Amino acid sequence: MNRAEQLATLSGTAADQWGLVTSAQARNLGVGGVQLKRLTEAGLLENVGRGVYALAASGLPRHLEIKVAWLHLQPGVPAWERPLGSRDSGVVSHASACQVHGLGDIPAPDVEISVPRRRTTTEPFVRLRTACPDAADITVVDGLPVTTAARTIVDLLRAKADGGHVGGVIADAERRDLVDIEVLADAVQPYARTYGLPAVATGHELIEHLVGQAGRSLHSQEVARAGVALARYFDAQIHAVDAVKPFLEALRGEAYVSLFRNIAAQQSETLTALKKAVPQLSPVLRALQLQQETLSPFAGALKEAMPSSGVAEAFQRAPQQPEAEPSGSVEETDVEDDSLPDGNKSKERNNRQVPG
Repeated sequence: MNRAEQLATLSGTAADQWGLVTSAQARNLGVGGVQLKRLTEAGLLENVGRGVYALAASGLPRHLEIKVAWLHLQPGVPAWERPLGSRDSGVVSHASACQVHGLGDIPAPDVEISVPRRRTTTEPFVRLRTACPDAADITVVDGLPVTTAARTIVDLLRAKADGGHVGGVIADAERRDLVDIEVLADAVQPYARTYGLPAVATGHELIEHLVGQAGRSLHSQEVARAGVALARYFDAQIHAVDAVKPFLEALRGEAYVSLFRNIAAQQSETLTALKKAVPQLSPVLRALQLQQETLSPFAGALKEAMPSSGVAEAFQRAPQQPEAEPSGSVEETDVEDDSLPDGNKSKERNNRQVPG
């Protein structure tokens, strides 16, 4: 096979398992290790794990590390030929299951897979847990077998995971309707004492305790609180209506009806008097308007005539009032000089009166 044929052969298998193919699967298809190496050097394949390749044209899938680890469990068997619950099969579980489901923010440094028999692996960051979940506890997400949300929560409690992280997983699963709280409460009750509650504590108490540690609340609790608040609001509105009923009944009484009628009658009389007074005031207002129109031309003509007649200049040349003499000064008086003749006295007085 040439390079194009080799790539086409690998693509048929990779198309149904996230664009990935194992070296064992390629060997079964007639593509050996040398051809895989040359395809990788040509940039047509990418080595994403020991013995696992990704088609460059397909791009890398989500949760790549989990899918690579799961393919390693049965490297020569395609994903669609692996039956659930078989002796060599595996199911993604614990924190890795939370990642696949998109629940909470629990850290997952290792890929965790539950296998039905004890197995070991040399793959770093892969942890195999011996467990055999029932078929009802397994679901398929993005082509991967994964424990259900309820089974994942129970597995985390059994592994003594952090309570706050488990609470976040519970809150997200309940909000997305992935769990039935009543069923989950029965399943988690045996772990109440492990998380600091009395052994007789109910599963609901443990769930509320864990969710509270995560700083979250269940959606059902929020709905219940909203319902209580809404009921209180409507109750308050009903009481408010009951409180104003006596006032409304009083307004319907004869005394208030008579009062409103009297007010309306007074307003009607006032309007009637104003309508009668308007015709009498109209002549007076008209006369005042005519008088203003008559005086206005006269005032304008007078203002225009003042500059030409010299009246304005006369007012400007008028002598100002003499300022008061300061205290202590001697006031000047007309003193007749007896040594002058009478005619000269009269001339002297005239000279004083006429300004120079």
